[in-house]
Amino acid sequence: MIMFNRHPSLRLFTLSLVLFSLSACNLLKPQSTANTSELIQPLPDFESDEYHIDPDQRADLEDKIAKEINKATDIEYVDIWARIRSGYGLPIISNAQIDAHLKWYANNQAHIDRVTERSQRYLHYVVSEMENNNMPLELALLPMIESSYDPFAYSRAKAAGIWQFVSGTGKNFGLTQNWWYDGRRDVVASTDAAIRYLQRLHAMFDNDWLLALAAYNSGEGRVRRAIEKNHRAGKPTDFWSLSLPKETRSYVPHLLALSQIIRTPEAYSVSLHEIPNDPYFTKINLDSQIDLMQAAKMADIDLTELQHLNAGYNRWLTAPSGEHILLVPVADAENFTSQLDNMPKLPPISWSEHKVVKGDVLGTIAHRYKTTVDAIKSVNRLKNNNIRIGQVLLVPSAAITMPEYTSSEDLMYGYGKKKPGAGTQYHTVRSGDNLWTIARRYDTSVKTLTRLNNISAKTVLKPGQKLLVSNKASAIVDKTVVAENGLHKLVYQIQRGDTLYSIANRFRLSTKDILSWNSVKDASYIHPGQSLTLYVHEQHVN
Repeated sequence: MIMFNRHPSLRLFTLSLVLFSLSACNLLKPQSTANTSELIQPLPDFESDEYHIDPDQRADLEDKIAKEINKATDIEYVDIWARIRSGYGLPIISNAQIDAHLKWYANNQAHIDRVTERSQRYLHYVVSEMENNNMPLELALLPMIESSYDPFAYSRAKAAGIWQFVSGTGKNFGLTQNWWYDGRRDVVASTDAAIRYLQRLHAMFDNDWLLALAAYNSGEGRVRRAIEKNHRAGKPTDFWSLSLPKETRSYVPHLLALSQIIRTPEAYSVSLHEIPNDPYFTKINLDSQIDLMQAAKMADIDLTELQHLNAGYNRWLTAPSGEHILLVPVADAENFTSQLDNMPKLPPISWSEHKVVKGDVLGTIAHRYKTTVDAIKSVNRLKNNNIRIGQVLLVPSAAITMPEYTSSEDLMYGYGKKKPGAGTQYHTVRSGDNLWTIARRYDTSVKTLTRLNNISAKTVLKPGQKLLVSNKASAIVDKTVVAENGLHKLVYQIQRGDTLYSIANRFRLSTKDILSWNSVKDASYIHPGQSLTLYVHEQHVN
């Protein structure tokens, strides 16, 4: 019996061909007209008594079917988007939650441009792996929601990489994390882990992909408890009926909406960044430590390009022992491979971890390991000679110099963070920005942004508009002074862009009280740099 399950549209075409051929030859017994759902079934069992087919005719027919299937599977998709659409497997659902996301995407072409362009390095690989594992190809769009396909994305929950694994879950799925390497940022390793995790969740929740996605976002335990709660109450236990966190209730509709955008972008007046259906990178096996900067220079590959493809490596060097895989653009692979033999071998360096104890100084540590103070400072990014008891230092046995290079680990930890010591910070709105994306970038919340800027969550942002995203360092609380009704005294330094109304709104106060406490006549008398005394409820202090 011939089975063809990968692409439903091709399977339907093949089945239609078979049924037409059999009918033409009067080989199929008369039966009622079948609807589409009935047609999309495995091909008839020609060995059964239901069909009376001459063996020679059957062989010819099967040969024709095989040729048609071979033609169908050799389809060359116009681009990666066509390939993704051909493998859709999630239900098509229409509701208000999905419509809200569809409306947002329809009005944010610039965001779609940035995300789809960024995904071009990785999307072909992710789609291929999903396809090889017989998974709905909409799942290849998940990193657009999780991380905007940025391998250096790092969340408030300390999740990293395009699939946003937290440390514990990453380790559970075999993603190594050490000083040299973080598998959560390795596109190849993390995609493999994500597929295994999603498959496990899919099986755990009775092959329901929507529940599996909800569990991927909020944790399997939370989803299981929500199901059990509904079951006890006699309520439905599908995704749409469960009581789940707000983020999770938005997460699944978000993916379904994005898949609709990719399915028919023209219906929403959206265009997609063109991405060929061709591999972007290839794997190069390395049997020794390699200097990434040197490799990029010798093979004439842009260092940023090499770093984004190999984001899992924390340093400018791969680990000193073991085999490694380096991803290089397909276009540069031949030149890179030819240059490998010419690349100078790195001097043998052994590495030790030293835990600082009482009495240690960098000089004695360097002498003990036969290296230099500068080498220890360079490797550990120490700005001075200060070390603390219990601190773990990585110590090279030879003097090496850290190049002027922003490591992948630095990029991860710096993702979306405000500059250290910045008390007040503003964001200039760009095309495609919204409150949620701005809040995520600056590690804050939409609620905080609306409070700081005296706007509502539905306010339409305009390119060029300045939003206050942080001014935490400008408020000093004296909790030793408690006024009537449990209010705390707070000294607030007025920042550029502040108004009396925005200050009152931030701390849930009235403008009248602020003026009274500070003996200020009216709002025209306040100015940046001026300090105001406020009396604030403890829950509104931060």
